[in-house]
Amino acid sequence: MNIDLLSFIFGMILAIAGVIVFETIWGKLFANKQTRELRKEVHRLRTALRKKDEYVRKALSKLQEETNEE
Repeated sequence: MNIDLLSFIFGMILAIAGVIVFETIWGKLFANKQTRELRKEVHRLRTALRKKDEYVRKALSKLQEETNEE
């Protein structure tokens, strides 16, 4: 009886983990249109943010070089 309960609990844990993994993979591969569009937008915004950060770094280094020259 005790082994049956442990087997049941272990099986439920494995089933839940399997469902979570399956939903994660299935959701990424076959996401709905809105989710795909939002992921594209997030990617675009992250790229723009990286470019902006690079421009700021360049401007600060240029400003620091000009300050050191004077």
